[in-house]
Amino acid sequence: MRSSSILAAGAALSILLAAPAATRPPSPGSDAATVPAATFADQPVFENLSLSPDGTRIAAVENNGGRSRLVVFLATGADRKPHYYEVGGRSITSIEWAGSNHVLIELTLTLNLFGVVLPTSRLTAIDLETHQHHDLDADNQSFFAGSVLYADPKGEWLLIAAQKTISGTPWVRRIDLKTYETTIVEKSRPNIWSWFADGNGVVRAGIAYDDDRWTIWYRNQPGAPLAKVKSPTVKGLAGTIDGMYFFPGEDSGAIVTNAKSDRFAAYRFDFRTGEIGDVIFQHPQVDVTSIVPNPITRGVGGVSYEDDRVHVAWSDPAMQATQARLDKAFPGADNMVVDRSMDGNRLLIWSGGASDPGTYYLFDLAARRLEPLVQPFEKLAKVKLAPVQPIRFAARDGLSIPGYLTLPPGRLDRGLPLIVMPHGGPFVRDSWRYDPFVQFLASRGYAVLQPNFRGSTGYGKYFVEQGYGQWGRKMQDDVDDGVDWLVTKGTVDPKRVCIMGASYGGYAALWGAIRNPEKYRCAVSLSGVTDLPGMLKYDRRAFNAPRYFKQWESRVRGEKDTDLEALSPLAQARRMTVPVLIGHGELDDNVPPRQAHKMVEALAARKGTQPEVVPIFYKDEKHGLRKAANLADFLTRLETFLAKYNPASTAETKAP
Repeated sequence: MRSSSILAAGAALSILLAAPAATRPPSPGSDAATVPAATFADQPVFENLSLSPDGTRIAAVENNGGRSRLVVFLATGADRKPHYYEVGGRSITSIEWAGSNHVLIELTLTLNLFGVVLPTSRLTAIDLETHQHHDLDADNQSFFAGSVLYADPKGEWLLIAAQKTISGTPWVRRIDLKTYETTIVEKSRPNIWSWFADGNGVVRAGIAYDDDRWTIWYRNQPGAPLAKVKSPTVKGLAGTIDGMYFFPGEDSGAIVTNAKSDRFAAYRFDFRTGEIGDVIFQHPQVDVTSIVPNPITRGVGGVSYEDDRVHVAWSDPAMQATQARLDKAFPGADNMVVDRSMDGNRLLIWSGGASDPGTYYLFDLAARRLEPLVQPFEKLAKVKLAPVQPIRFAARDGLSIPGYLTLPPGRLDRGLPLIVMPHGGPFVRDSWRYDPFVQFLASRGYAVLQPNFRGSTGYGKYFVEQGYGQWGRKMQDDVDDGVDWLVTKGTVDPKRVCIMGASYGGYAALWGAIRNPEKYRCAVSLSGVTDLPGMLKYDRRAFNAPRYFKQWESRVRGEKDTDLEALSPLAQARRMTVPVLIGHGELDDNVPPRQAHKMVEALAARKGTQPEVVPIFYKDEKHGLRKAANLADFLTRLETFLAKYNPASTAETKAP
């Protein structure tokens, strides 16, 4: 670890929020065009920062050469010497405090079963005093780690919901963090996949899912039997409860659901009658992300949502004032409360955005002091990155498509070369966040379009369902329509457009070039899906419950008579007529690497003289590129490939 990653207290900029504004240290300045690919390839030094319940320590995941380990350091004071906890080369995907002396971490491993690469995950507790690791999944025979329902603030015990087998529903166990003895709290019950505990660690409810209906089982006090609560029927695969919160001493609480409208919203909920009550917060265009509990009152402290940017609608007047101060101190940035101490006095803050990789701060409310802690991307701290603007355009059927447009610095926004970059998933969304690919491409002179095509999440049930069964069809139309919109505006040159993506985005890149070769000069796929029927078979083995597979199949296939071979780049490889760059990790447990190998073979088998195919396989990579050396290599090869087939220079070149 580089010692400068944790900002020394003596050199740190302390900000009294009574002052009119503040500037994050240090100020951006150097031109991104001069920054080497290796700098954009740097992984964040720290991820998943979390504040201890007593507000005295910070835990984080440290990335070091593709390996991760837990690091803990003091939140304040002159001596922030970090303490490290090794995890045997496994990857840490999440961390959570259980009291102020235990950190719970989720570890991931990869298994190769009969040629099928499958991800596995496990929960481990690390005692910060003894440095001992304790497996919390000893009885778990499933591939997936359990979820922490409740962690005692004093660090004495916790509740975990986990499957014992890959096909069974979760059990709830109480684990003593002194002896690590386990007590069964709730046995596995048919169709109950989600359990919820209240602020005292009492399991209050479980949700059973059966086709288009969910049923809540509820108890109003410790020791009472679970009783079935009348629940509404929710039509469509998107209808569900996505969060449940209990008000202290009441049979009421709050839920996040899309059962009453097109969008997820926060509502009051009566657990005795199953009635969804008054709206706590609903956004007119986008989904509510989650309810932010008040750590002191255990009520609703705020509600988070994301339109073009991430926001929290605070219901707590004190937090409203705090947010206003942060936004005044760092105008134009997303200023997010990442974590809070149990007494509510200390806040862990992240401030950044699409053209600022961000800085973490500790905000002491009593002292009215904001102190920088960590800049995860140190080398980019002084680089002036390209601005990223939210956009909307109309698809050919009139649907409004949101997204983001990044323009290369120092160039007129006319006749630019374009890289259109559909996101992965596909049932996720792009956000206003730093993206190394976007900023690297912009630094090399390219405009970058990131369309949140139909099927992207966060914009309501209707928008998601418009993407069901639309792989390679209307979802692809939206991507093409975004290009046409920029061409009509004069922003980009229609003869200088390439398409690039990762995962589903890799599929969209390959399929877009096959389907519309007149629109794209070249295509770049990283960890991309090439064989739709093969991907469905793979996911059926990997998912842990039949209902998830049924949802996935319907989303991809659509109508039962859809010919997925006709929409698969592998089956249609003979139609590819533009240069292609294909990258993939040999340890990919999301999209099997054999999909990329078969695609390369199919492209090589085409008859006659065909455009170039550049394959790049990384023996030590999983899905995407997590190791800095591999990402730097890919970006360097990408730059060479684009310079050859879609140069950013203003001089016109012939299409290959």
